[in-house]
Amino acid sequence: MATVTVRGIRAEIRAARLRSRPVQARRERNDTIYLVILGIVVYGGILVQAVRRMIEAPPVGPAPPNLPVAQWLFVGCAVLGLGLLVRALLVFGPVVASGPFQFWLLSTPLNRRSLLGRRFWWLAVIGAVAGGVAGLAVSALLKADLVGKLLSTSICAGMAAGAVAVCALLQQKAHNGNRLSTVLVVTGASVAGVAVFAPPPVLDLPVVAAVVLVAPIVVLVLAYRALGTLDRAALAGGAELLAASRVAVNWMDISLFTGIASARKWRAVGKVRSRGLRGARYQAMVFADVRRLSRNRAAFYVWAGLLLAPYAAQRLLPETFVPTVQLVACAVAVNPFAAGLRHICRSAAMRRSLGGSDAGLRLAHLVVPTVMALLWTVGTSPASGFALASALVPVGAVAFVYRRASQPSFDYSGGAVDTPFGLFQPNMVRQLLRGPLLLLFVAAVQLYL
Repeated sequence: MATVTVRGIRAEIRAARLRSRPVQARRERNDTIYLVILGIVVYGGILVQAVRRMIEAPPVGPAPPNLPVAQWLFVGCAVLGLGLLVRALLVFGPVVASGPFQFWLLSTPLNRRSLLGRRFWWLAVIGAVAGGVAGLAVSALLKADLVGKLLSTSICAGMAAGAVAVCALLQQKAHNGNRLSTVLVVTGASVAGVAVFAPPPVLDLPVVAAVVLVAPIVVLVLAYRALGTLDRAALAGGAELLAASRVAVNWMDISLFTGIASARKWRAVGKVRSRGLRGARYQAMVFADVRRLSRNRAAFYVWAGLLLAPYAAQRLLPETFVPTVQLVACAVAVNPFAAGLRHICRSAAMRRSLGGSDAGLRLAHLVVPTVMALLWTVGTSPASGFALASALVPVGAVAFVYRRASQPSFDYSGGAVDTPFGLFQPNMVRQLLRGPLLLLFVAAVQLYL
C-alpha cells in the first residue's frame, strides 16, 4: 500500500482543479495571474530601487544631533514595536487555516507539520523582509554608513522573524503571548523614556546584532517543530479577522475590520458591572463616555506612551518641527477616546432613540476627547517651549477626531480616471484624506507661527 504524502495530495488537488475548470475559466485565471505578476514586478521594482538608493546613499551631511539618543530610541521603539507585533499576530494566529483546508486536510491523519510548514516559512520570510526594509530606512535617516545599515537591517529582520516564530509557539496559549507582549511594550517604552530624559551611552551595534540574529534562528527551529501540536481551534481562531481585513483592504474601509475586532474584544471581556448613569440627557451621555473609558485601558496606555514623542523630537529634530510632531502625536493619542462619537455619528437610529438635536449629541461626545487633548498638550508643552504653535495642537487634534468620526459611509459610485496603473477614483482619495488633510493644513499653519 502506497504511503500518502502531503506533496502527493497537493499535486492531486492541483490536477483536479485544472480538470474541473472550463477553458474560459482557465483564461480568466491566467489573466488574473498576469495582473498579479505585473503588479509584483512594478511595485517590487519600485521597492528594489528604493532599497538600492538607501544602501548606496553615502552618509552626506552632519549626523543627527545626540546620536546615542537616536540609537537608544531606535532600540526602544524596535522593542515596543515587537511587542505590538506579537499582540497583533496572536490576534490573527499567526498560522491560520480556514475553509476547505481546515475542514478536509486538517481532519486527515496527514503530517500536520508538513501541511502547515509552507505557510509558516512564508510568514517568517515576509516578516523578515518587512523588518529589514524598516531597519534600512531608519539607518538611512540616521546617516549611517554601510556597516551600520547592514547591522540595522539584520537586527530588524531578525526581530520580525523571531516575533513570528514566538507567536507560532504561543498560538495555543494566547494569554502567555499577551503577557510577553505587555513585557516587551513596557520595556521598549522604558528604554525610550530613559533615552529621552537621561544621557545614554553609545550603543554597540555589533553586540546587539549578534544577540538578535542567533535567538530568532533557534526560535524558528523550535516553532517549526511545534507546528504538529497546533489543533484546529487554534488554527481557525483568526480566520474571521483575516477575512475581514481582506475585505477592508479591498474596499478601503477600515470600519469593516474594526467592527469585528471590537466585537471580539468585548466578547473576551465577558461581563462588566452595570451601574446607572447620573444626570439628564447630555450629562448622562458624558458620564457614559467616561464609563466607556474606564473599560478601555488600552486607550490610556496609548495616550500615555505618546507623551514621549514631542520630547524625543526635541532631542533629535529642529525646534521648528517639534509642534508638528506634537500635533500628529496628539491626534493619534486622542483618537481612541472618540468611540462614543463614532457610534453617534454613524447611527441615525441611535440618535433618534436618544433624542435631542444632532449637534447637541455630537458636542456631548466631544467633551472627553477635548479634555484629553488639553491634558496631553499641557503635559507636552515643555518640549515645544510653550510656543504659540502649540496652542493649535488641541484644536487640530479635536478637529481631526471629529472629521474622522463624522465621516459618512464610503461612496464607491464616483467617476474613475484611467491611468497607467489602472482605474483611479478621485472621490475615493478625497474620502480617505478626510481628516489627515485637515491635520496637514493645521501643521502648515504651525510652521508659519
